[in-house]
Amino acid sequence: MSEQQTLETTGLTAQQVREYLLQSPDFYNQYPELLDDIPVTEKHGGVVSLTMRHLAVLREKNAKLQQQLDGLLAIARENDALFGRMQQLTTALLDARCVEDVFATLDDTLKECFSADFFSIRLIQGETESNFPISNVVWQQGDAQLEHFKRLLDSQKIKCGLPTHAQAEALFAEQAEAVKSAALIPLKIDQQDGVLAIGSKDTDRFRPTMGTLFLTHLGELVAKRLYSLKPVKQ
Repeated sequence: MSEQQTLETTGLTAQQVREYLLQSPDFYNQYPELLDDIPVTEKHGGVVSLTMRHLAVLREKNAKLQQQLDGLLAIARENDALFGRMQQLTTALLDARCVEDVFATLDDTLKECFSADFFSIRLIQGETESNFPISNVVWQQGDAQLEHFKRLLDSQKIKCGLPTHAQAEALFAEQAEAVKSAALIPLKIDQQDGVLAIGSKDTDRFRPTMGTLFLTHLGELVAKRLYSLKPVKQ
């Protein structure tokens, strides 16, 4: 006689049996022999006792919990390594004695410690004359290239992913074609805006859905260090 026929004969439904067992946690303690006597069909065929099936379910749950734990440990190790690299970068920037040193430090450290393939920084001249001495990284007000970064600068939000061709060319020049993903970080140096860009040959290195906490800290650190080294206008 099938399970359905048995239930129809007794007048019970499978849902009623389920609810009764859930409300009677001591049932199998009263009838422990049922744990071995009730056959249960496994997903992949074969019949085992209820006890064996329960053990299999527990093993599956333990395996999933172990996977979750391994994932958390991997994230913890990655964050620990990231903190160490960020500390190294912070120390190097504090050692910089001029704006040129800051750019050189970023170029070296981002490529060596953060697996960046390309680095670029652009500063936008404010209403008054810019005090930054490196003219080739300064965009003048009204420069046509600024239009490609208007949304980024207006929102002051980091953009990750594939930059537009115009953005890549404006930031990375002849290396633009090799850039497959990038993080564009808006800078606010007192009243002067800027863009810090980190590029990669890997399309998955900087994704639109990735977290930007580290990149935010990086942008704030660079902006403050540049401001502290900005020559005082005579």
